[in-house]
Parts: sequence; structure tokens; C-alpha cells
Amino acid sequence: MPSKVIMPQGGQDMSTGQIVRWLKAEGDAVREGEVICEVETEKAVFEVSAPQDGYLLKILAEEGQEVEILTTIAYVGHKGEALPDSEPSATYADVRDADSQREKSAHEALVIREPKIRISPKARLLARQHGLPLDTLKSSRPDGKITYQDVQALTLQKNASRPEPHPQLENAAVRQPNRLRRATAQRLSRSWASAPHIFLTASVDMDALLVLREGIGEEKITISDFVIWACAQALVKFPEINASFIDDDTIAYWQEVNIGLAVATEDGLLVPVLERADRLSMQEISQERRRLMSEARQGKINPAVRSHFTISNLGMHHVEHFTAVLNPPEAAILAVSSITPQAVPNADRQIEVRERMNITLSLDHRVGDGVLGARFLNEIKHLLENPKESYP
Repeated sequence: MPSKVIMPQGGQDMSTGQIVRWLKAEGDAVREGEVICEVETEKAVFEVSAPQDGYLLKILAEEGQEVEILTTIAYVGHKGEALPDSEPSATYADVRDADSQREKSAHEALVIREPKIRISPKARLLARQHGLPLDTLKSSRPDGKITYQDVQALTLQKNASRPEPHPQLENAAVRQPNRLRRATAQRLSRSWASAPHIFLTASVDMDALLVLREGIGEEKITISDFVIWACAQALVKFPEINASFIDDDTIAYWQEVNIGLAVATEDGLLVPVLERADRLSMQEISQERRRLMSEARQGKINPAVRSHFTISNLGMHHVEHFTAVLNPPEAAILAVSSITPQAVPNADRQIEVRERMNITLSLDHRVGDGVLGARFLNEIKHLLENPKESYP
């Protein structure tokens, strides 16, 4: 029986991907785990591997073709094996249901399955091209299924109400955002519009940590690694922060401490995930962070792993303070600024110059209040300011 080659899921809200190129042709011999093609979603470019030893019997999706996630794009098997006559397409709702089942089997959280959205593949693709969220679409049919004509009518209505281009654009170079920047804009716009953000800032005295880091003698361990470690420990102590707001009736409290690291790439923002950060040593955190950031800058992240808390660090860019927008559906994100020398009074009210760093927590008010956020933020501050007590 031939094995299916599946279009991978590029993120929890991704519905399609595009074939970038095939590295093997039909009839070529392949080995299990060998990369046979590259696909692109709004998140990044992913490599797709052969599921078994054999031959690439049939390619179902050509280069440049847009394909729904979790559908079959090719078959790998032995010469002479018969191929199935047809392959049913997975709907977006089916994908969400399958994804929900994977989360439950991993015992990460008890999350209520979202209702199915009945929509044709052609209509879904058109909605995605125009940036229309599926939950905003309405059907004209009695059975409630959204058709291509329903989406087309809505896009025509939007275009008719769109204002004329600004005359000053005649002197500007206008270009369309790439897939990644468009996806980031849509996700963060929805986050800013739907999630009531609370912002809390604390100033951290970094003198003791800088001395400890110098004494460790490990050049590859950075301030970012200490921040990741402190956040992981704080999330264990405050599991209410390691959460996601699903809907008015459901908040998911995650058992795994998966920390996302906001990484700027040439194409836009990517968030690779450091899995089970609370179980890693400082050296392991450092090694994994460098690996993830290197892969992200190549446009590669693992779409199967989801972050539950994100860190956005602009300390290396001489930023004294900033706030970050929540990475949906996470409940919190930490913005980390630069370390700067500041004149501060000591216990005897004498002025000293200390190395200080601002950290700002953005918290979804639907998940927690200001007191919870302050306690969590001060736990991170305590861990960073007292590294000899807390550092393993």
C-alpha cells in the first residue's frame, strides 16, 4: 500500500500551503526521512520528507499550486503498487478537530472543540486571499454552507466601499506585503481588537546577574538565556499565566511550558518554540535557543509545536522600553529592553550607578487581572536579581 505525502500544517489558523519546489521527480527512488519537496505557508517554508523507502510514484500538486493543509500531495511506495482513485479533501473544520484531538492526547489541556465551519475549498481560498476571517462569513444557502459566491459578494461589497487611493501615493513605491507579514498583520490586528491588554513594567537590577554570568565563563550563555530560564520557572509557579483564552466558556491551562521566541527575519516576524523550557538546564536553553533562532532566520520553524508564552527581546537594539501585542491565543507576552546604567538610590539613600533593565508584561485581562500580572512579573524580577539563590 503506497504511503501518503501530506501538506503540513503551518500554524493553528493556517488552512492552505503552496508547493515551492519538488526536489524529486516522479519515479525517483527515495529513502525514509529524505526531503522530497518544500512547501510555504504564511508562517515559513517547510521541508517535507518521504514517509518510507521506495519511489515517488505520483505527484498530485505541482510547483506554485495552493493546497489545503493535511491533504495528500504525493504518494511514495514500491514500483507497481496501485494508487487510490481519489483523495478526499480535508476541510478547515476537520483540521481544527484533528488538531484538538492531538492536544487532548498530549494531555496539555482540556479544550472544548470549536464548532465546524462549513465552507467549500474554493470559497475558503478566496476568503484567505482577501483576508476575511471565516467566522465573519455568512451563507446564503439553507444548509448553512458558505459558497464561493457568498465570499465573492462580500469582497465586491468591500471593494465598492473602499476609498479612492490617496493622491500622494503617486510619488510612493507601493508594494504588497509578503505572506508572512500579511499573516502577522492579520493575527496581531485580531489580537489587539479582541483581547483587552494590561501592561505592567518592572525595572530589574542586573548587576548580580552580570557578575554571575562573567564568572560562569560560558560565553554562549546570554542575558536572553537567563530571561528564558526565569520566565520558565515563573510559569511553573504561576500556571494561571501559562494559559490561553479559548472562548467565553473556556480557558486552557497548559501543562507544558513552551516558550515562543519572537525572531525578526528578512521576511517578517517568526516565533519558534522552545519546548518544555522548565525542564532544561541553562546550557540546554542556550543551545536550543541558538538552534531555533538560526533555523527561524532561514525561514524554518516546526509547525507542530505551539508556544504558550512568548518573549520579545529588543535589548540588543538599544531600546529602553516597549510593549508587545499578545501572540494569540496566548495570555501573556514579555517585552525585554536594553540594560542601561542608571543612577539610583541605595538603602542608605546614597546615589549609585546600577545596571538596570526594563521588562514589560502584556496580559490578557480575560485570563488574569493586574495583581496576578504584578506577582508574576515580580517573580521574574526576583529570579533575575538574585541569581545565586535561584540559578541551578
